Amino acid sequence: MKGLILSVGLVASLLLCGVDVSAQQRKGDEQYRTRLIPYPTQAAATEGAMTRQKYMQPIDEWVDTNGVLTGEFTYPFSWLERQIFIRVEGVAQPYEIFINGKRAGGSTNGFGAAEYNITKISKEDKNMVELRMLDGEEVSKIECFDHGTPRPVAYIISQPRVRVRDIAYRANIDYGVVNADFSVVMHNETLNKKVSRLYYELFLNDTLRLDAGTRDVELGLLGVDTMRFGAPVPDSLLWSSDAPIHLSLRLKNRIEGRDVEFYNVAVALRKIEYKEGSFYVNNKPCEMNWSDVSPNATTDDIEQLYNNGIRAVRFTAGAVKDEVLSFCDAKGIYVAITAPINSSKSGESRKRGGNPSNDPKWRKEYVERTKQMINTTKRHPSVVAYYLADDSANGICLYESYLAAKKITDIPVFYDDGGNEWNSDNREFR
Repeated sequence: MKGLILSVGLVASLLLCGVDVSAQQRKGDEQYRTRLIPYPTQAAATEGAMTRQKYMQPIDEWVDTNGVLTGEFTYPFSWLERQIFIRVEGVAQPYEIFINGKRAGGSTNGFGAAEYNITKISKEDKNMVELRMLDGEEVSKIECFDHGTPRPVAYIISQPRVRVRDIAYRANIDYGVVNADFSVVMHNETLNKKVSRLYYELFLNDTLRLDAGTRDVELGLLGVDTMRFGAPVPDSLLWSSDAPIHLSLRLKNRIEGRDVEFYNVAVALRKIEYKEGSFYVNNKPCEMNWSDVSPNATTDDIEQLYNNGIRAVRFTAGAVKDEVLSFCDAKGIYVAITAPINSSKSGESRKRGGNPSNDPKWRKEYVERTKQMINTTKRHPSVVAYYLADDSANGICLYESYLAAKKITDIPVFYDDGGNEWNSDNREFR
């Protein structure tokens, strides 16, 4: 796909340790989710600062020793009855995470955000974090794009043992009335039955309360369940490029009479459809004049495009920062994201030894990168389309990626470089 390309940063540096990177390792890792930070009070949640607070400690300063980045966090006494996670973003190369010398997890895809449960390997007081960079020679076959400058950030997150694991929402539009359907996934990580009482409030401009209520859910030992609730809102509060309106969902999780975590989640209600070659936003046709942009673009770069009248950008293969997507949310810029897959240097051949897209050993890696892309960006209203890859021929890996994507999102999924085959929603209209 041709268009405007913004290139920011330098090519990632050479790495150190060797590792087989033909498939991501997910055993023991947490499920992918869009960034979700708990707070100790509703006031703190409403402020939404990403600085150090009672339930979150960022690690954004590292000591680099021969490719091993070290940092630290403090485990306070108040965390003893809670779960501890580390969220890793912005590595841009394969890595492993160690806590106090013990492996917490790792990924061959350093372009996606991932979380790991580090409760059992953390200790009270000071803890050492090591981010060990791995040799990316093998995975470079599918990363033929500008990696930008790696800027790893880790967030140490403390949550209760009965916790909010994820939040999702969608808008259903019918005759001028919008029903916002919310889903809150709850996880009991104890060996006893527990009841969570979830308090919710939906606000406009943090002042006008649109809806409120409570929901109880009983969770068995190590159980997972989903709390669901709906709220009617007028269609004048729908999000679009012309009116990027945001609401806020306030959540309070109460366990056995104690308030254990608070959230303030930005909510932008919109309905996206792609049919007969056209996009529909909130049931109205919308022309998307895409401009291709580097995933390394900053908010300043995107603001310049916005000031030049551009309202739809397609980020090429790579990883887009959460802050950039939030900026697009606020400005009403439509976004298409591309998975960090580009195997163009391997040519078009689908025979053995040809392009990795038709090599079964890469199937899990392709699928994981697609699922990671979707699940870590799904609450951004600006994201209205996903691309499977750039310039990567076609074959079984991209077929499986398309099928996996269609199982977890109703947003259009495209691939423009696959010879107009079936694994693209726009195949009949190009």
